[in-house]
Amino acid sequence: MRLIIFAFGYVVLVSSLLAQTEQAFTLKQAQEYALKNNYDRISAEKDVLIAKKKVMETTGIGLPKVDFEANFQNFLDLPVSLVPASAFDPNAPKDKFAELKFGTDYNTTAKITATQLLFDGSYIVGLQASRTYKSFAEKSLEKTEIMVREEVAQAYYLSLVADENLNILKKIAESTAKLLEETTRIYQEGFVEEQSVDQLQLTVNNINNSLSEAERQKAIALNFLKFQMGLELSSPIVLSDKIEMLLTEVSAEDAFAKEFKVENSIEHQIIKVNEDLMKLNLRKERFAFAPSLAAFFNHQQQNMSNKFEVFSGGTWYPSTLWGLSLKLPIISGGMRLAKMGQAKLDYEKAVNTTKQVEQSITLKVQQAKSNYTSAYSIYNNQKDGLRIAEKINNNSTKKYTEGLISSMELTQSQTQYLETEAKYIKSLLDLFNSTSELKKALGTKE
Repeated sequence: MRLIIFAFGYVVLVSSLLAQTEQAFTLKQAQEYALKNNYDRISAEKDVLIAKKKVMETTGIGLPKVDFEANFQNFLDLPVSLVPASAFDPNAPKDKFAELKFGTDYNTTAKITATQLLFDGSYIVGLQASRTYKSFAEKSLEKTEIMVREEVAQAYYLSLVADENLNILKKIAESTAKLLEETTRIYQEGFVEEQSVDQLQLTVNNINNSLSEAERQKAIALNFLKFQMGLELSSPIVLSDKIEMLLTEVSAEDAFAKEFKVENSIEHQIIKVNEDLMKLNLRKERFAFAPSLAAFFNHQQQNMSNKFEVFSGGTWYPSTLWGLSLKLPIISGGMRLAKMGQAKLDYEKAVNTTKQVEQSITLKVQQAKSNYTSAYSIYNNQKDGLRIAEKINNNSTKKYTEGLISSMELTQSQTQYLETEAKYIKSLLDLFNSTSELKKALGTKE
């Protein structure tokens, strides 16, 4: 029994450990995972499927339709009709009526009807509109995928930068703590003042506070990335790509490597589809003045008897007919003209919106390129500044241990180093974000 319990416990433990195994993701892998699991992307894909079903629904309007109908009636009391009694008896008074009952106690009818639309301009336009709507849903899905890729990229960059910030602070904290330890020992030997120890202790405390905040920011950034990917927040992950690797893919020339065409922007493609929908709506309203033609066929069998003999014989009386149905609108009180006028204005409005969006996209791309170039330049400057600040801090630390500078001067050097490190981290994040924003503004999958 103990062996069984041990084995069961072992299996549970192994299963738990396997369930918590860290998953490693490169940026591209994280983006591909998100394209399958991101909540917005899944909803956009459902919209495409709905649009396809809408096309099928609209197509079905023009296809043959066959309906079957069956009715059963049992008259507990047959309706009475009154006719002048003189119809049967010439001598009967004029105000006398004979009571007659027509019909049978049981009536059963089975009917099959087939219809086929032959011509309807509104149907033709409606079918085109449903297909255009499907295209709109597909373009919206494409836009969602572009947005998901860039949102995952930004979250991935944020996580890497948070980790970089944490590593730099750990390095600073380690060296400062070591310096505090050495200074405390020297103080105990009577070679430095207590103020030097207190000054370094204060610096260590401040760095530790920054370190704790950096650890929280890293955890939040990772959870945000998992949310964008559509991954459970409790799932541990590791980022395979490193900042240096991603920076090699980022250069100022990349932003201008290809000539931008507004027609390639997904946002522009979507607004053009919307313009097409408004144009089709105008055509539909114009077809409201055209006639529609449909054909129909009807066959029915009717059983009438004073006995219930639907399933046991009896006489069935057939009735068959076919025909054409023509509808020609003549007067609608001006309603159709008003609706067509509204549709025309909606189309003109859509054309104007398309022009506005074209200008807006061009402006966004220009602004994004400018921000990208500025962020790239600032990053290079801050990277060089961090190198210099670290060099100054190292020299100050060396001078302090040699007794050439005071603890106050060392603290100023360390403060400068921390401030420069914070600016470097911000410039790094701004560079990555401006890269994503530029890609979003371009609105292409590339």
